[in-house]
Amino acid sequence: MTSDAGRTNGVIVERDVWIPMRDGVRLQADVWRPAAEGAYPILLQRTPYNRADSFAVVYNAGIEPLRAVSEGFVVVIQDTRGRFGSEGVFVPFVTEADDGYDTIEWLAAQPYSNGRVGMYGASYYAATQLLAATSNPPALRAIAPQQTASDYHDDWVYRGGAMQLGFALYWALGLAGAAAQRRHEAGEDVDALVDAIQELGNDPWSAFRARPLNGLDVLIALLPAWNDWLTHPRRDEFWRAISIAERFDTIDVPALHMGGWFDLFLPGTLANHAGLHSRADAAEQRLIIGPWAHAVAHDALGEVEYGGAASLAALDLTRIHLDWFSGFLKPGATPNVSPPVRVFVMGANEWRNETAWPPERARTQRLYLGTGTQADGDAVGTLGVAPQTDDLSPSSFSFDPADPVPTVGGATLLPGMYVGLHAGQRDQRAVEERADVLCYTTAPLADDLEICGPVAVALWAATDALDTDWTAKLVDVYPDGHSLNICDGIIRARYARGTDHEELATPGVPTEFRIDLGATAIVIPAGHRLRLDVSSSNFPRFDANPNHGGDIASATSDDIVVAHQQVFHGATHPSYLELSVMADDQPVPPTKSGVPRVPHREG
Repeated sequence: MTSDAGRTNGVIVERDVWIPMRDGVRLQADVWRPAAEGAYPILLQRTPYNRADSFAVVYNAGIEPLRAVSEGFVVVIQDTRGRFGSEGVFVPFVTEADDGYDTIEWLAAQPYSNGRVGMYGASYYAATQLLAATSNPPALRAIAPQQTASDYHDDWVYRGGAMQLGFALYWALGLAGAAAQRRHEAGEDVDALVDAIQELGNDPWSAFRARPLNGLDVLIALLPAWNDWLTHPRRDEFWRAISIAERFDTIDVPALHMGGWFDLFLPGTLANHAGLHSRADAAEQRLIIGPWAHAVAHDALGEVEYGGAASLAALDLTRIHLDWFSGFLKPGATPNVSPPVRVFVMGANEWRNETAWPPERARTQRLYLGTGTQADGDAVGTLGVAPQTDDLSPSSFSFDPADPVPTVGGATLLPGMYVGLHAGQRDQRAVEERADVLCYTTAPLADDLEICGPVAVALWAATDALDTDWTAKLVDVYPDGHSLNICDGIIRARYARGTDHEELATPGVPTEFRIDLGATAIVIPAGHRLRLDVSSSNFPRFDANPNHGGDIASATSDDIVVAHQQVFHGATHPSYLELSVMADDQPVPPTKSGVPRVPHREG
């Protein structure tokens, strides 16, 4: 039943369609369908961001509904439970598997349906796809998840055990603001809550510095999930119950995965692709990655222009989606998953097709951290192919959580110019001048170096605190000294052996920490240098560890401990950077500059 319907140019638009869930709650949707009678495939988007917001549901989601209808699809955009037009209470992620199943099967039974449903959309809309897929609705035949997580602890709220504060708090403030408006419209007296949440939303940078994190009472009142996230810092049953990664073996659906090199959910996109690709239907998994940040996919990002071909608009995402879904939703059509992997190689600024991810030609290359001296006798951090054979004196710095290293660029979702102002590649020189940032740099490259695949750091380090964080950032240093970040990561010491349990640090004892820096595809030109920046904070992308070893969510400014840090390199404790470099099948020989000689690959 609908409250509003219209017919224009062969298209019927039905507004405010109620779709019943198994518990009696009704979710509201808008339906675009061909006016001609017939049975059509359905494309479903489920969003918490208001189905009436064309920017969110068309631009960010990737399909222009009228184009889809003109090519014989029905498009349905639904508000998720407890959001905007839908009934019920919104609890992030928890009901999406069942609600997705019920919506899909209801739509498949409609007279305009051919019984085949596909789902599409980015971010949370992609979460609704994957969560629905875990419940295996019979009518779900294909999905297209963009820029989303595989695990809502390790990919969404936390990373390496540290909270993704900039994103998680900013996202929570937006959800809470909408919740306040919803309660106001329902007749509740929530003026005080509205005023308080607007104050936080108007100055999120101050909110990022709030301590304790569980002291944001207005946020907890409007979005209880914020408190849930804080009270479950470990990856326990609370998180496992809603994890996609735990259920890859239950998902049996073709998927078009899309991500960005500077998207904070890139690890999740790659994990989803790998997890579903490992199943028998591996041939029905496709991956596209561009030089984009979350919800920001243009021809330029940060301080770098990648050329017109880099823009998502240049790809025509609606066309990509409709071609993808046609093969699985239209009877008699042949699925086309070619190319299986398409990545944008930065530096070369070109798209390249691959048969697998990581590329089959990628080889692992280690660059070892060391120390040397400059002409003036000052010590300098080095990166080289061969580990240093002596046990060198460790490098040291102090980490004060009250003065953390500021976030400059990277895979961020921070306020400003929508959410793209602070993302991408940005000059790191001001950060690298800080006393609490260690820099390890190669000699100038003798040849172009193409990095294409995962990047990680094995760091031998020690602290005098009970807990602390270790951060690492891969950087491209230009001949003029300009220093642009490529990818970065973090590990919280108490979770170094797994985010499902805590082990506090033993002060002063060297320990090996594995830091996942994500993945990239970039050509570093000859004459440039590679650099690894090591520190203990990247704020507010990640929350600043108070170092006290206690509960982080309840820590106040009085709990802050200054940690004295040591980074080791040499024979006994060989810290190293691990890269995926494009190479022939033969081993990659070193050059006189101490970095691998790798031929630049075109096409």
